Amino acid sequence: MGAVTSVPFRLIGDQRMDRVMPAWAEHYPPFDTVVGYSDLGHAFLMSSRTGEYGILDPYSPGVKAYGVFTEVTDFVTRVLFDPSVITYVLQPGHVADIRRRLGLLADDEVYIATPYPFLGGSETPDAYQKGGVWVFFDLVAQAHGLE
Repeated sequence: MGAVTSVPFRLIGDQRMDRVMPAWAEHYPPFDTVVGYSDLGHAFLMSSRTGEYGILDPYSPGVKAYGVFTEVTDFVTRVLFDPSVITYVLQPGHVADIRRRLGLLADDEVYIATPYPFLGGSETPDAYQKGGVWVFFDLVAQAHGLE
């Protein structure tokens, strides 16, 4: 599921947030749609009401809003391909190091730092494992007490 790009993220079409990330949905009501995710587990969110896009960092947790875009391709071009987002969110060099150790991701998988960084884990490449993206979001939400 989802198109693999040269930068480490996937676009998945419009998925209702209350269905694929139910524990998060009520905490970020401006956003109701998930349009993609990074290989490291950041979710790309959208408001179907306003066209606003944001990126959820599940480890923080928090959403940074990036403004209104009429098409997801505009969000990709203006936000996901922004050098600072590539450097600090997508981290292609870090992902490449993890990928060399664990191999490519299957559909619906992300690289997961274990233990989670907010629980004292590190984000060194050897601290990662692969896991299902939706289970990852659910478990991280539970660890934050967002049930």
